[in-house]
Amino acid sequence: MFLDFFYSLRSRKIPVTTGELLDLLHVISKITKDNQTVNVNSFYYIARNCLIKNTKHFDDYDIVFSQILFPELSQDIQFKEKLEKWLKEAIENNLSDERKKNALKILPDDLISELEKRLKEQKERHDGGNHWIGTGGTSPFGHGGFNDSGIRIGGESKNRSAISVAGERRYRDYRTDETLGVRQIKSALKKLRALKREGKPKLSIDHTIRKTCDNAGDIEAVLRKSRKNNMKLLLLMDVGGSMSPYAARVNKIFSAAHQMNHFKEFHYYYFHNIIYDYVYKDATMRNRVSADSLLKKFRSNTRVIFVGDAYMAPYELFHKSQYFQDYFEFGKKGNQKTNMSGLERLIQLKKYFEKSIWLNPENTNYWNAPTVSAIHNEVPMFFLSLDGIEKGIKKLL
Repeated sequence: MFLDFFYSLRSRKIPVTTGELLDLLHVISKITKDNQTVNVNSFYYIARNCLIKNTKHFDDYDIVFSQILFPELSQDIQFKEKLEKWLKEAIENNLSDERKKNALKILPDDLISELEKRLKEQKERHDGGNHWIGTGGTSPFGHGGFNDSGIRIGGESKNRSAISVAGERRYRDYRTDETLGVRQIKSALKKLRALKREGKPKLSIDHTIRKTCDNAGDIEAVLRKSRKNNMKLLLLMDVGGSMSPYAARVNKIFSAAHQMNHFKEFHYYYFHNIIYDYVYKDATMRNRVSADSLLKKFRSNTRVIFVGDAYMAPYELFHKSQYFQDYFEFGKKGNQKTNMSGLERLIQLKKYFEKSIWLNPENTNYWNAPTVSAIHNEVPMFFLSLDGIEKGIKKLL
């Protein structure tokens, strides 16, 4: 079991070493040396403390824990769907102290076999009982009731156990391929700092002391130029339409970049689907800026991050900009058409700016769409997650 557990963790790309596995076995050996037992709850936390060094792997650990120790609960997807339907609405039931005291007790080693037996025999929903999988009763299986030695299935936890903790995946948001918190994004964006020494040299106390020590007390002054961050960042964000479901995630990356003072320059603009002749200073797209002016305003060493799902009607990307642009810009004075398609505009920006990436919040399963593929072929594309941002930053550097 330990080897299966170890290799299953490795298969989910959790960096677990054989040394950590030996540490776990050593701890288990110490505990059981005096005829003590390690129950499931204790093993859950002991193994996690020994094997997992970063909270971002907690969710994968819970998945593996469930699969190895309780495969029946992890693999029977069809039954899970049926259970969720049965247990969707728990019936409130005030249990007496007498009923709680007489709740059926099942030994931990027999819980899974008993659950399997009930899964085969149960045909309908039950509430307030003491045997079947249900809600509001004293059955060892279900939720909303009371049984301090059972397995909670669905619902909110009242008496926490390792089985329920792993099953509910409390640490899903810790995963760097899913979560997007402002603090985490700021930490990732800090890696974009490009510190260079420039300006007038000044006396470096630390280096002077070090050099003097190396010279056996013979003082030698060391002058060094100050380090300054020359990184310039341009954030171009798609808003509206199919991007609406991802607005919260895009807002977080914008907030993170806006709050940081680690860039020499930070600028941002909005667009819809793809850039045509204009970008906009606000999400309402009322204050426009010529796309050509970006090439004049910013130097070519400015790093560019596009954020969008890259999903649109093919004509919006491949045809000339007389569709969405004409509709949105109708009646405005000073319109100067370049007769350039969205893809041609993207290629123009890519050629001018030395480094650029595209962050896509859409699931990678849909990246084979014509417009997504075309944009991906021109600009390096990464999934809008912490892992994706970190990979994109490496590309920008």
